[in-house]
Amino acid sequence: MAGKLHRREDVFGADVEDTMLLLNAETGRYHSLNPVAARIWEILAEPTDEAALVDRLVDEFDVSRDECRKEVSSFISNLRDRSLIVEI
Repeated sequence: MAGKLHRREDVFGADVEDTMLLLNAETGRYHSLNPVAARIWEILAEPTDEAALVDRLVDEFDVSRDECRKEVSSFISNLRDRSLIVEI
C-alpha cells in the first residue's frame, strides 16, 4: 500500500499571474505549475494519498476518473523525480 504524499518543507511556492512558481531550496531550481498542477500542489499541503487526490480532482474538474488517474500518476512521478514531494 502506498503512503501519503506531502510537499517537501524546503520547497516554496508563489503565485505569479496564472502560474505557480516553486523554488526547491535544496537544489536552487525553479519549477512552474499550470493552474491544475497548482491545485494539486495546494492539496498536497496536507498528507494525501494518490487515490484521494484523484477523488478530489474528479469532483472539481470535468475529467474522467481514468484520465485523471493517468495524469495524476504522471504528475506525481514528475514531482518525485524533481524532489518536490516526499512519501510519508
